[in-house]
Amino acid sequence: MLYGVAIVVHVLTAVLGIGLVGAIPLTARSARRSSGELVGSGALLGTLLRAVQVGLLAMFLTGVLLDLSVAGAFHRAGWFRASILVFGILAFSLARARAALRRGSAPGGVRRDALERVERWGWAMCASVALLTTLMQTKPLS
Repeated sequence: MLYGVAIVVHVLTAVLGIGLVGAIPLTARSARRSSGELVGSGALLGTLLRAVQVGLLAMFLTGVLLDLSVAGAFHRAGWFRASILVFGILAFSLARARAALRRGSAPGGVRRDALERVERWGWAMCASVALLTTLMQTKPLS
């Protein structure tokens, strides 16, 4: 029963929280390429980054719950260990995107450069999510 509930919450969190990752590089690119100030783009990117951060925390907690529900069987599997490494890369990319946005919004910050970095880190997050999904679905290192 616990496993079934945990998997539902884990998948919902993935779709609703982590699914927002794709909007980050697209929003940053649109804001960077616009000829004028794209009103609210910094606030929108900040909100997206915060939402993904909350989603990552929820994914981590539901992942731990899933592992506990199967008495730790997952943490011995290679795909699970690889997923933890990729999850760390995803979290690092998120932190770098947030830092780039903060620096670009600070007095004297260069907005276009910051948006380019947010976009680049956003694509890195997308790639990480794709790799995580592949690892968890195919379980290649069992």
